Amino acid sequence: MTLDLTCCNMLTDNAILAIANSCKKLVCLRLESCSLITEEGFDRLGSCCPSLQELDLTDCNVNDAGLKCLSRCSELLDLKLGLCADITHKGLFHIGSNCKKLQQLDLYHCSGISDEGLAALARGCRKLKKLNLCYCIQISDQGLKHLSSLEELSDLELRRLVKITSNGVTAIAIGCKSLVELDIKRCYSIDDMGLWALAQYAKNLRQINISYCPVSDAGLRILVGNLKCLQDTKLVHLTRVSLEGFELTLRSCSDRLKKVKLLTSLKYLLSLELLQMLQARGCTLRWVDKPLVLV
Repeated sequence: MTLDLTCCNMLTDNAILAIANSCKKLVCLRLESCSLITEEGFDRLGSCCPSLQELDLTDCNVNDAGLKCLSRCSELLDLKLGLCADITHKGLFHIGSNCKKLQQLDLYHCSGISDEGLAALARGCRKLKKLNLCYCIQISDQGLKHLSSLEELSDLELRRLVKITSNGVTAIAIGCKSLVELDIKRCYSIDDMGLWALAQYAKNLRQINISYCPVSDAGLRILVGNLKCLQDTKLVHLTRVSLEGFELTLRSCSDRLKKVKLLTSLKYLLSLELLQMLQARGCTLRWVDKPLVLV
């Protein structure tokens, strides 16, 4: 049974109590932006809906106590907690301890999450395949080292984690052999060393976003040239990559790439021959016109 109550922002605990009491076989529940639900409602869900496999609490006021209640849903496969600023490592400890089957976890903009929370997830949620940590600003290389033990992790989003460096990315590249998609946009301390590690160890990567990273011609060529499975790449505002660097890199892998995202200005600087060759081989070029804003 699936119940989608997304954006029903007047929903209160009374409604959740009624749902939990009468829908005990509920498998999927979406409560995005239902911010009036409190610990009482989450407690009833945890105790009455043990079959829940998918739960969306994006932009709800769930905190560590609420996660403790919900962690009784031990069948959870997909949990979305984006924009829940009150979650800390204590809440993730409960999820890691009890939700052993969890495969997808969204922690987008959960600013209270720390490396200690990632350690709890890595210990308990060994089946994690998809993890969104974008804008979790406390996360550092130590947190990525914890995650590197997750052998089934295939999709990792790390956008705007300003504390992580190439050392953390190296740990992920070495440990997470199943990695297919990686987003490190606006990770301003990931340079050529991080790309070299990905090129050497992350052989299954098919999609990567390195926009705004301080990488050079050499780093870009090594990454794109060595990753034989790479099909989709975003290369916006790579200010240290020269026009020649873009030209040589794209030419070397024109037979593999299916999607490339570039600044519009390059549309008029790259050779027409190269652009025609990419398109003739089935590559979709997406041109974007964005100012360089380092925030």
